[in-house]
Amino acid sequence: MLQKDMRKSYKDLVEAYDFAHIGSWEMDMLQKKGRLSSEAYRIYGISPEEFDGTYEGFISLIHPDDRSDVEDKIKGVPDGAYQMEYRIIRSDGSIRSIRQLIRPVCDRESRLMYLYGMIQDNTRMKEFENFLGETEETIDRIQKRFQVLVQQSSDVFEIISPDFTIQYISPAVEKITGFTPEERIGKNALEFIEEEQKQRFSKMIDTVLAFPEEQMQGDLAIKDKNGKVSYLTYTVTNQLSEPSIQGIVINWRDITDRIENQKEIEYIATHDELTKLPNQVSLKKKMSQLCEEYSHLDHNFALIMLDIDGFRYVNDALGYQLGDQLIVQVASRLKEFLGENGFLCRYTGDQFAMIIQDLNSSWEYEQTAKKITELFRNAYKVDLYELDMTGSLGISMYPYDEKDPDLLINYANISLLRSKHEGKNRYKFYSSEIGIQIYKQVVLRNDLLKAIERNQFQVYYQAQVKLESSDILAAEALVRWEHPEWGMVSPNEFISMAEETGFIINLGNWMLHEVCKNYKKWMEQGMAPIKISVNYSSIQFFERHFVENIIGIINQYELNPHFLIMEITESVFMKNPEKAIVDIKRLQSTGIQVALDDFGTGFSSLSYLNSFNIDILKIDRSFIKNVMMDEASTIITRSVIDLAQELRIKLVAEGIENQEQLSYLKDLNCYSGQGYLYNKPMPPEEFEQLLVREKCLPKQLLNEKKSGKENRKYLRIKLPKLLEADMSILEKPEQKYKVGSVKVEVKNISSEGLCFAAGIRLPVNNELQLQFTIPTKEGKEAKICGYPVWAQETEKNWYEYGVEFDHNPAEKIDLTMELYSLCKDMYSFN
Repeated sequence: MLQKDMRKSYKDLVEAYDFAHIGSWEMDMLQKKGRLSSEAYRIYGISPEEFDGTYEGFISLIHPDDRSDVEDKIKGVPDGAYQMEYRIIRSDGSIRSIRQLIRPVCDRESRLMYLYGMIQDNTRMKEFENFLGETEETIDRIQKRFQVLVQQSSDVFEIISPDFTIQYISPAVEKITGFTPEERIGKNALEFIEEEQKQRFSKMIDTVLAFPEEQMQGDLAIKDKNGKVSYLTYTVTNQLSEPSIQGIVINWRDITDRIENQKEIEYIATHDELTKLPNQVSLKKKMSQLCEEYSHLDHNFALIMLDIDGFRYVNDALGYQLGDQLIVQVASRLKEFLGENGFLCRYTGDQFAMIIQDLNSSWEYEQTAKKITELFRNAYKVDLYELDMTGSLGISMYPYDEKDPDLLINYANISLLRSKHEGKNRYKFYSSEIGIQIYKQVVLRNDLLKAIERNQFQVYYQAQVKLESSDILAAEALVRWEHPEWGMVSPNEFISMAEETGFIINLGNWMLHEVCKNYKKWMEQGMAPIKISVNYSSIQFFERHFVENIIGIINQYELNPHFLIMEITESVFMKNPEKAIVDIKRLQSTGIQVALDDFGTGFSSLSYLNSFNIDILKIDRSFIKNVMMDEASTIITRSVIDLAQELRIKLVAEGIENQEQLSYLKDLNCYSGQGYLYNKPMPPEEFEQLLVREKCLPKQLLNEKKSGKENRKYLRIKLPKLLEADMSILEKPEQKYKVGSVKVEVKNISSEGLCFAAGIRLPVNNELQLQFTIPTKEGKEAKICGYPVWAQETEKNWYEYGVEFDHNPAEKIDLTMELYSLCKDMYSFN
């Protein structure tokens, strides 16, 4: 009855276990027979038919690697119930982890009679435990890595509370500030920030407190434990809601090296290496700041441009090293005069800029300018020399002259140029009555240094012909500047500027490259070989590798140096005769010929012919121009031709402009010449046409195509004598200069336009508005506006222009009446 009750209880228990997904089994250990519950069959993955109920069949369900352990525990017959874990291999090949509780039943002699067990599929639990174990290992590894990274990192990680108390700070803080984490934790973070930056830092903290999702970034400077300033960049985030942090996280990074490098780069970009003074970049920045600041205040300042008179000759005579010493001494005197609060910059090579602020009157500014010129009263001691130097000043005033910083700089430069033209050691305040020619020179000075890279230069060629046969013997290469606003600019207008700035070196190299390129092309096309004459400045002779540079450029184009003629003036011999003689002999040894230009205009031309081996003489055009009118010119011209023939030196007469001059030179047996009678300087493409013909025949200037006549649309009154008028520029494209006037000669005029002549080259541009002030009857003046429509060069540095008026019908009627009255007076009509 008891056994029956136990079996019933076991059956009920099995059903309960099955419901809880716990399998059960029993095994008669004497008969080695047993049975499994339905849940146990499910866990083992078998059906009742697949299990024979034997002990061996039971053991066979266990994973082979775990069978011996299970059998050992069963045979051990421990007292009371015990647990074990093992793996099984199910029929589908899957491996499961089993957890089992076994209760043994023994007889009085402790022999094992029965085994009762409960089993549970523990696979997922086991996998989860393994996962937890692996996760803990991963977390532990990450934590260790994080600790190492934090220890080794140059970044500082800091956690502060809303009241700025430091809760945590990483060890890297000691590398940057010298303070250990222990010295900072618990302190107020503001204690370690410079006073002037505390407010900015506090505002950032307030921002992230008000807007927790926002991240703030900034830079600041701090002082370390030893008082040294370090620069930091930082990021601030609000992590108060993060349970593991509960604070404001700040990530610091030391950027001191980067800031110092930036400062060094900025210093180099904004300061002059020689004098350590601010440079042009700094001046423009300072001017912009002052103009912006003073636009809201009733203040004024003066910009003073100072140029050392004759500095180029110091460089030429004593060398650039001593020239640099002079610059440093001038800078020192100016700096001492201006004091710590004055602004002084080295604007260009020998030009300085100063800003004088907030004096009470123009008289005080004028007295300051006088004192600056007096700084040159005492000689400058440079090496073994005492140099008596002078300085010229140009001054523009804010806000009286202009409020734009760039225009103020330009106006000061215009005034400086005017000061230099009027003499040495002077100062000039800017005036809107500045001449057009000076205005033009300032514009050209500003643009000259970039003209090569902007492709604005061109090489023109003028033929040198055998006067008897008109055969082309050579061509003079002449540089022209195609300025975007002023049109074609002749060398007379910019070569002196190029010499003053040293730009002549780059220009000369560029020109020789162009000449070689053109000449090589002509030779490849089978043109007749001629000589090409290139002008060289005395400045170029001071180059250390002058000769090597010339030969090197010619070799690049695989040309024979024999094609080149180097034209020089007497100034080459006057400034450094020893080096000039050596260089000329070296050039001549390669086959290059040397021509002495402007012969007869210097002080000691004959002595140079006696001392130097000159290949060619060029008679200056001033003698040729007056050869038929001036007895002195006639005598000099005849003497030079005779002298050249006696010394067997080739001769070229410059500036032949009419048939009478040509006939006279032929009568004197002058061998060759050049001038407008044969051809004006022309671009390479046009000159090629002359080379094809191999001759350049003379022509009368009167028969040349005159653009003025062909472009004339209206009948004009030819005046019985030239009428002098004032011309000014009212509007220049993209410019805001205030420009005064220049005297011009009006040749003819009508109600629609006029023709005038002047010694200034203007561009033909309908955006260039000109105003003419013409004297009329009874001392009155008529003002007419128009723009140039054609231009032509009538002789060297003298130009004619055709102007079309720009006026309304009423003004046209008024002008017609004025012209009628003017012409009536000029022709003495009653």
